[in-house]
Amino acid sequence: MSLPTLTAPEFVTKVPSTGKEIKYRPFLVREEKILLMALEGGDEKEITNAIINILNSCILSDVDLDSLATFDVEYLFLKLRSKSVGEVIELKLAHSDKDSKCKHRTDVAINIDSINVNGDIDDGKIDLNGTLGIKLRYAGMKDVSLVEESSASQLYDLVVGCVEYIYDDENVYDDFTKDEMSKWLEQLDSAQFKKITDFFQGAPKLSHTIEWTCPECGEKDSLVLEGMQSFFM
Repeated sequence: MSLPTLTAPEFVTKVPSTGKEIKYRPFLVREEKILLMALEGGDEKEITNAIINILNSCILSDVDLDSLATFDVEYLFLKLRSKSVGEVIELKLAHSDKDSKCKHRTDVAINIDSINVNGDIDDGKIDLNGTLGIKLRYAGMKDVSLVEESSASQLYDLVVGCVEYIYDDENVYDDFTKDEMSKWLEQLDSAQFKKITDFFQGAPKLSHTIEWTCPECGEKDSLVLEGMQSFFM
């Protein structure tokens, strides 16, 4: 006699940047193993790949994860983790001041459903000189994974990859190679290019502020967690 078939429940949430509703199921034991192995290895690219693979398996709606911003993917994975493992993440936190004489680590519980994407979501259209503009998209996981270090050249490549089109009063220019776009951006002055970098620096973030009182010394402390991996490390 064959074993009974297990049916996973389905849940609904919204993609932060678009407001689009998607359906998803909890991840299974075989998928959780992939995540745990990546977390144990500690390699950021492996962790990112594991998260993307799990989301692709568990999201039941038609969604292109490569087209979503990093904060979208991080938010969706936390929602998935909430329904798969539990809504509470338990952490042991030391004082944020490394010079603190108290070395006690306080147990802190975070409800995943209280974690949100913070910051205004921009449409990415930037006016450069009154008649000419550029349309950008927020960087996705795939874009960020290509930037191995925060060097000027690597960040410049990230900008090039996130340009959707150039526009003026009469036309939209969306047919270009990365090399062509790179050379075009080099013609901007510093003030114009700063408008572009400000867009990325001001991107919304998955963040949560934790406040606690140390039971050992009575000192109040706080910590801001940003990015998905902060909630697992």
